[in-house]
Amino acid sequence: MTFRKPLPRQLPPAFSVADAYVRGFTRAQMRNRALVAPFHGTRVATGVPLTLELACRALASRFPPGAAFSHRTAALLHAMPLPLGSDPLLDVTVPRPARALRRSGVRGHSAVLRSDEAVQFGDVPVTTIERTWCDLATVLGLPDLVAVADSLLWHESPRTSRAQLLAAANAYPARAGRNALRRALALSSDHSRSRPESLVRVDLALSNLPTPLANHEVYLTIARRTVYLDLAFPEYKLALEYHGDHHRTDSAQWRGDVRRQNDVGDEGWQALQFTGDDLPDLPGLRCRVERRLRMRGWTEEF
Repeated sequence: MTFRKPLPRQLPPAFSVADAYVRGFTRAQMRNRALVAPFHGTRVATGVPLTLELACRALASRFPPGAAFSHRTAALLHAMPLPLGSDPLLDVTVPRPARALRRSGVRGHSAVLRSDEAVQFGDVPVTTIERTWCDLATVLGLPDLVAVADSLLWHESPRTSRAQLLAAANAYPARAGRNALRRALALSSDHSRSRPESLVRVDLALSNLPTPLANHEVYLTIARRTVYLDLAFPEYKLALEYHGDHHRTDSAQWRGDVRRQNDVGDEGWQALQFTGDDLPDLPGLRCRVERRLRMRGWTEEF
């Protein structure tokens, strides 16, 4: 097929068909094989990787007034730590009384959504960090909800405050989610460095065992340096250290880990290592922690 009117050289990365017609595009141009339709009534250039951001830009070109990306989609845009797994649907919330969007590739929500609970993320509207965390209470379990709060409160570069999260939780329109949000906030820490560390800490906090301190600072008098233990029981000098794959693949990191463990051991600390393989079996890791605690003098109080 020959197109009498070629596509403009400078196309927007994503746009709606309706807007294209207003700008003078023809129906033949909309059928050009150089364009694909990720959602009904939208177009993006062929050959361009359809990233989450680009898919959101395409869909947002067809948004009704007041709509915003929310829930998991907003969490990913805000770089919040979520459980691994593929979920191709984009979450979109429209303010009531408008009806939730119903179209392929979209998980629509209709809820009370104030104008100050959405912000512009690049070219698309997204729920705020605080509102997104609240919405996650409907799709995440308690440990992961705590892990997200931990990441937002991280003391070296906080993205919100405990007071702001509490205010958002108290104002959240879904009553069923408020208790989970308040409980998650009570279990949160602004010193937890990663999602695995948060999940293990929460699991221990909900057990009969002592709750470990996150990112605990220890000055090593023999090595004459300060280290930060991922999770620590200072009274029993027991540390839990998380090792991601980079600890294995980065030779400098691995050497540093060996030296660190030796330096910590010189001060009488015992370190229990855990990896991502331990996360699916937290009860098993908890039993190992209990065994180590008992070996170092902990007894259960009744």
